[in-house]
Amino acid sequence: MSQIAAIHKAFLSSKGVSTDSRSNNKDVIFFALKGANFDGNKYVKDVLDKGAAYAVADDTTLTGLKNVFIVDDVLSCLQELALYHRRYLGIPIIAITGTNGKTTTKELVAAVTSQKFKIKATAGNYNNHIGVPLTLLSMDTSIELGIVEMGANHIGEIELLCKIAEPDYGMITNVGKAHLEGFGSFEGVKTAKGELYKYLKNNNGRLFINHDNQHLMQMAADIDNRVEFGKDCGFVYGQITKNNPFIAIKWHQEADNSFSLQTQLIGAYNLENILSAICIGQFFEVNIEDINAAIENYTPTNNRSQFIKSENNQIIMDAYNANPSSMQVALQNFSEIDAQNKVVILGSMKELGDNCNKEHQKLLDTANSLSFERVIIIGSEFKDLNTSGADFYLNNDILIKEMEAKPLISKSILIKGSRSNKLEELLPHL
Repeated sequence: MSQIAAIHKAFLSSKGVSTDSRSNNKDVIFFALKGANFDGNKYVKDVLDKGAAYAVADDTTLTGLKNVFIVDDVLSCLQELALYHRRYLGIPIIAITGTNGKTTTKELVAAVTSQKFKIKATAGNYNNHIGVPLTLLSMDTSIELGIVEMGANHIGEIELLCKIAEPDYGMITNVGKAHLEGFGSFEGVKTAKGELYKYLKNNNGRLFINHDNQHLMQMAADIDNRVEFGKDCGFVYGQITKNNPFIAIKWHQEADNSFSLQTQLIGAYNLENILSAICIGQFFEVNIEDINAAIENYTPTNNRSQFIKSENNQIIMDAYNANPSSMQVALQNFSEIDAQNKVVILGSMKELGDNCNKEHQKLLDTANSLSFERVIIIGSEFKDLNTSGADFYLNNDILIKEMEAKPLISKSILIKGSRSNKLEELLPHL
């Protein structure tokens, strides 16, 4: 028996995988990962003493310890085990990546497909070189369909995740300006996300694609094994019928079959996310009534386009993540919503490298052009720009202090910015 087969046998007899020595590790198999500021090998004995069933380590001084597998590299072993387990399960895997909307799309696809199948989807945003293996290893033999979100901030990462997850189906939500520091340019983003298309093509996988997205259509020009959706044509197509602030849509299965949906999602940009989930549901023959119910009942969480009605204001909280592409569409959508006394609070964007000043100035110019009652910007990235037309605050604390003295009342407020800005700190003061 190979070592990875032996570890898999141990894994199947355990209660799952852990990479955190501080959690309850009773009866699990602990992987002693290393990072810049920690070494999981140091905690192997303690974790075993506290009830872990097994441990995987790469510190040879632990050789001979009972129930410890010594490997060359713990991270590589975790990834190899995930691939081995994925092949052991042999279930269909849908991979979802993209600059914006991949988590919402993943959750919508999960909501729809779970109406027919026992599914397992990426938890939260466990979408990197560690999160994807953990997602695969969270699946057991009862699972009939896996949905794996894939994130990346460097070229080559999606290619690696595809080698681990071996998806049968895939979708790129869109390509936009994000992580430019790691990708180098927008073309770099396209190359990185396109690694999913390349994998599907080389392995006879099937692609779900938005017919309306020119970048994606160009990237997939040589892939025939596809299912298309869009606003006006495709296997499934549909349009927004209402956007105030939640969107309602009408979607079509065929020319003579149409269905109306009232969602709890904010933002016209969510149309493509909804249509992709309907398309995948239809492809897997989920009952239409169940598809509609799943989407209508889906409520976003974790500061992703959440609608909050406070004592004083109506707030769209969309501060889980931000990049130039998502910022622009959020501002445009907010400008089109039928609401009074609109105020935007914009946090800075991260990982833009040499494009930082240019993209923040472009964002500020767009916000000022849309005739909002007030534009508030927060973060040092705005400090050296032309901020006329906006109110600049270096950090949250300074703005909070002002709002306590002069509260915002009876406003419609969009809060949008990168997660690191912690813009949720503003909510108790709005």
